[in-house]
Amino acid sequence: MYICERASIRFKKMNKNSNPRPETRPLQKPNKDAKLARRLRQVERTEATRAALLASAERIFARDGFEAARIEDIALDAGRTRGAFYANFDGKADIFIALRSITFRRLRSEVSGLLAKVKGTKARERRLALYLVEQIRDSQSLLLQLEFKLFAIRHPEMRAELAKRHIDAQTPDKMEELAEELRFDESAPLEQQRRGLAIEALLEGFAVSALFSPEVMDRDVLAQTIPPLASILLSDWLRGSRS
Repeated sequence: MYICERASIRFKKMNKNSNPRPETRPLQKPNKDAKLARRLRQVERTEATRAALLASAERIFARDGFEAARIEDIALDAGRTRGAFYANFDGKADIFIALRSITFRRLRSEVSGLLAKVKGTKARERRLALYLVEQIRDSQSLLLQLEFKLFAIRHPEMRAELAKRHIDAQTPDKMEELAEELRFDESAPLEQQRRGLAIEALLEGFAVSALFSPEVMDRDVLAQTIPPLASILLSDWLRGSRS
C-alpha cells in the first residue's frame, strides 16, 4: 500500500513536469493612435450633444418663452437625457446665455460684412441704422432677450450674475478687431458696454411698440425714426470710417 502511494506521487510529479506552464506574453501598452481616436470620438459626441441641445433650446424658447420653457422639454426635443443636459449646461439661464452669445457673434459678423462694403461715415451710419430696423422687425429674438432681463429683475438674487453674463456674451472674443472695424476705443470697455445696452434698449423698445401697435409703428415709421436716434449712439464708433 505504501509502495503504491509512493509510485502515485512520483507519477503525478512526472506528469506535472511534463506539462510546462504556458508562455506568458508581456503586457502591451495601449496604442496611442487608438487612444487618440477614442478621445476624438468622445469630443465629437459631446459637441454633437451640445449642438443638439442648443438647437432644441432655441425651438423651445421660441415656442414657450424663457420662463415657461422647461429643461425636460429641451432634453426631450434633443433626444437627450436631463443628465446629458446638465453635463453641458448649468441650467436654463446658462443655455440661454450660450444662445445669445451665438446670436451676438452672428450679428457682429453681419455688421462687419455690411460696413466693409460702404464708404464714408454718413453712408455707414445709414446702412447700420437700416440694419437695426430689420432687427426690430425680427422681433422674436429681442422679445426673448427682454423676457430674460425681466426674469433677472424679478429674481434680485440672480440679477447681477445674469446681467454680467449677458454683457460678457455681447463682448467680442477679439475686441480689437471690432474696434478696428467700428473705430471705437477698445481701452474703454465700460463705455462700450453702456453703448451696447443703450442700443439694446432702443431695439427692444421699438420692437415692443411695433408688435403692440403695428398699424401705427409700421416699417416706414421705423425707417424714418431709427436712423437719427441710432446716429447719436453710433456716430462716435463710425467717425473714423474707412474712405
